[in-house]
Amino acid sequence: MIRILKINTSDHRGGAARLALDLKNGLEKEGLDVSLFVKEKRTNSNNIFLIKEKGWFSKLLYKIFRKDIDSFFYNKIHYFLSNDIEHFNNSSLLLSKRLKEVDIVHCHNLHNSFFNLKNMEIISKNKPIVWSLHDMWAITAHEAWLIKDESGKPLFSMEVKPNLLFNRRKYLFQQKEKIYNKSKLHIVATSRWLEKEVRKSILGKQKIYYIPNGVDQEMYKPRHKETTRQELSLPVSKKIITLMSAGGKHNPQKGWRFAKGVIEHYKDRDDILFLMIGGLEDSEKIDNKNIKFIPYINDEHTFAKYYNASDIFLHTSEAEAFSLVITQALSSGVPVVAFPVGISPEAIKHKESGYIAKYQDTLDLINGVNFLLSKNKNELEEMAKIARGTIINNFTKDKMVKEYIKLYKQILQNE
Repeated sequence: MIRILKINTSDHRGGAARLALDLKNGLEKEGLDVSLFVKEKRTNSNNIFLIKEKGWFSKLLYKIFRKDIDSFFYNKIHYFLSNDIEHFNNSSLLLSKRLKEVDIVHCHNLHNSFFNLKNMEIISKNKPIVWSLHDMWAITAHEAWLIKDESGKPLFSMEVKPNLLFNRRKYLFQQKEKIYNKSKLHIVATSRWLEKEVRKSILGKQKIYYIPNGVDQEMYKPRHKETTRQELSLPVSKKIITLMSAGGKHNPQKGWRFAKGVIEHYKDRDDILFLMIGGLEDSEKIDNKNIKFIPYINDEHTFAKYYNASDIFLHTSEAEAFSLVITQALSSGVPVVAFPVGISPEAIKHKESGYIAKYQDTLDLINGVNFLLSKNKNELEEMAKIARGTIINNFTKDKMVKEYIKLYKQILQNE
């Protein structure tokens, strides 16, 4: 039996967390022994542990104020020292019995003030490390995203929160490079775009693999649109365009400025309804009565229904390593309009199962929406088949699990 110890920020909220938990559950179904160490534990799933156990005082404060004092404390250290890779005590992980007994350590997100990156050196001397990247933090100084054009000009950048009090980017970048040079790592990129970025980065000397994330094709599948809309109390006769943007304009990665431009373009169309899932209604005032804000949805079955109720899924993110929502929409038979970021160039067949717009181009997003709105019922049904088929053939959860097991076996055989 292969024994895996996984590390991630959380076990629930966020794309990396959902992926880490889905992968853990899938590996366990295949007979692997998997434990997950996290900064924040939000579920009651088996074999999930805090990477740093809370003391009695921290537990008491959390019980009284519902405030994670440890996270607050480390975030302050991160900010005032302008350093998010050192000064974190992971002794409970390094001394744990589970770490000593596992065959492979599999890391996911390691930022958010909880993991001392120098532990990479320590762990990799005794255990193979697989590191699945869900953003660009591993290959930048402090940015989650740093996208440049062919000439090297930055097109989009976003720091990891919290920000730095003063500029120590040169030091942080150099420290990361030193750590990687002393570590033996197996890096997994979840999209071809990210793989290309990693190969030309400070991680380029490590072994690099491509394994895309997988979607639950049974959870996200085509269902009767009219029935689903009735269940969700949505109008049956309108064209519904769905967007997802946690935090609205407060999350620059999600490209709210482009979403806003598209929404305002159709403000006089009474036959169109925009659904904003996870966005905050008061985050941005827009002159359009045909938009409905849906709070963050925890229940996955309800979440899936909103895809089934949609005619178009609009994805305006400026940066993604993968973007699970794109594959969920396509798996549900919903055409997607998106920028060429993350997995979209691989998953969306341009003008066959959706539309890939020019990067950071609102007008071309509108062109994509108009292209899909112009399709008749038979054409849309064919697009839905192509969308679903692409996911079934390339991006299922089962395929992802099998690819990781194959990688684990290859690593253990070679090392």
